[in-house]
Amino acid sequence: MNRIQLLDKQTASKIAAGEVIERPAGVLKELIENSLDAGATVLNIDIEKAGKKLIRVNDNGAGMAAEDLPMAVLRHTTSKISSFEDLDRLNTFGFRGEALFSVSAVGRVSIMSAPEGATAGAKIQVEGGIVTAQTAAPAVPGTTVEVRDLFFNTPARLKFLKSDTVERSRLLAAAEEAAMANPGVSFNVKTDGVKVYSLPAVDGGEAGLRRRLAKILGDEITRDLIYLQDERFGFEAFISPQDKLCANRDNLFFFVNKRPVGCKILQQAVYKAYQPYRAKDRHPCAVVFMQMPADGFDVNIHPQKKEIKFIDENGIFNFIYKKLSQAVLGQSGAQEIRLAAPAPAAAAPVPAPAQIPPVPAAADLSEIINQNISVGRPLFQVRDFEGAKQYLINEAAPPQTVRPQNAPAPAAGNTAGPAWWRPPYNYLGQLHNSYLVFENPAGLVLIDQHAAQERVFFEQYLNSLENNTTQKQPLMFPVSAEMPASAVENILLWQDTLDKAGFEISRFSQRTLLINTVPNILKFQEEDLRDFVISLAGVIGAPSKSDNKLKYRLISTMACKKSVKAGETMGKPQAEALLQNLKNCEDGLHCPHGRPALIALDIKEITKKFGRG
Repeated sequence: MNRIQLLDKQTASKIAAGEVIERPAGVLKELIENSLDAGATVLNIDIEKAGKKLIRVNDNGAGMAAEDLPMAVLRHTTSKISSFEDLDRLNTFGFRGEALFSVSAVGRVSIMSAPEGATAGAKIQVEGGIVTAQTAAPAVPGTTVEVRDLFFNTPARLKFLKSDTVERSRLLAAAEEAAMANPGVSFNVKTDGVKVYSLPAVDGGEAGLRRRLAKILGDEITRDLIYLQDERFGFEAFISPQDKLCANRDNLFFFVNKRPVGCKILQQAVYKAYQPYRAKDRHPCAVVFMQMPADGFDVNIHPQKKEIKFIDENGIFNFIYKKLSQAVLGQSGAQEIRLAAPAPAAAAPVPAPAQIPPVPAAADLSEIINQNISVGRPLFQVRDFEGAKQYLINEAAPPQTVRPQNAPAPAAGNTAGPAWWRPPYNYLGQLHNSYLVFENPAGLVLIDQHAAQERVFFEQYLNSLENNTTQKQPLMFPVSAEMPASAVENILLWQDTLDKAGFEISRFSQRTLLINTVPNILKFQEEDLRDFVISLAGVIGAPSKSDNKLKYRLISTMACKKSVKAGETMGKPQAEALLQNLKNCEDGLHCPHGRPALIALDIKEITKKFGRG
């Protein structure tokens, strides 16, 4: 039987460091927060080899005396609190005294610091949690922390880090969040010697915050954001107008007392406010700032303090929901909503799709179509796309078949078409510039013009990729797409795959990509192309996902961006051509995201509704 024993300090330190320092971005976050707690107004950040070789943060904050430097790297040493009761009055980012201890346990750290007015500074070197040297240093006010060779003594942790591109993206995201939350602080960020951000300090309020957000998120997103302000909860926010929603959910940022947090209560409130006008593949951009008393929320529920829990969750939820509803939807009296017990942290912002009923063996045409359609659920017919097709908007839903075994075979004389095909079709017109109305022997067929064309483009482009017939169309003038530096890194990770798909994309600057070619099968307008590339950063997801999943997301997103939109006029020739193309699709009933492309109203059903049946 194994005896219980006390771990040695070195092993315990490395294990504890794993709770706080998960990857290089965790180191940078802790160092930035230490600088901000020290009252710094200028931060200079240098990153080399995605943080594995070097992370350096230099600030002009309060600095530390020589005798305090060795104490700063010990466990549970802090200047932020002295008793448990101080947590209720907390106004700093760090307080547990674990950051520098954890970093020094898994890296080679040097700290140089001097208080304002000191005649000399001091420098210490720490390796694997042990102070190896302490020397004098120039009396430069502020602190410089260098972390080299991260995880040099924990090779297993180093092995599980992602590629340099992924880790660099997360490092930049940590700097971006800190810069958004602290507009009065100047941020200068370099990666491998190349300047990424030079953000001068700006005043608070709408104008200053908007300038800072534009430097990070880009002018394309920022210029149309609505500014909101309320004294309650120290609330300030920039949110999307209802007609300027984004193609991905990566543009949601929440800051409580300048701390970037993840909180499902806040996310749910935002999505609830946009629910009346939000399509399932469109998402709001929201940057929300709140200032609250420290005893109104708990930041100590996550090792990296990424999540918080509010004491009055219902009050916070309804406040955010009402403020956004009034601004975006003009609802002057949005109803109060009670959150169900237990707290709805696990509830999704988008309702889960309903179950799909089986199709009866003797179904009419309307049953064949309508009972095989479920909004938001991916349905497919023949190809498996190597498992990629289940990774859609609702990724948890398993793929289903469009035509079950007990569905009726195509009508006699109709072997050239799918089960729902009942020619001849007579085009009657367009409903609300969104739906195409056809008459056939079975009744009426309504086609969602956007969903139908999306399906057609999707299958055409997929076929060209699988048959290696995709050709590049050079653009006369490259199209630029501006976005956060972290998003640029994420897209460039897939540069080779995008190139094979017909998109030749290159870096123009740390925050701008150039699109030089597009696939010749689809013709993009400049704005559509720019919007497509910007949306890719969120749609393709994390680099750990397979190329097959990326391929499906890439093709479905491109088809969506290129397709005719609801509200656009289509003439009879275009409507009839779209119907024919839909007939030739493997799944003509659904767009690539699983939404219905067409529905049928059987003449028997229509007759019955008029009381003639």
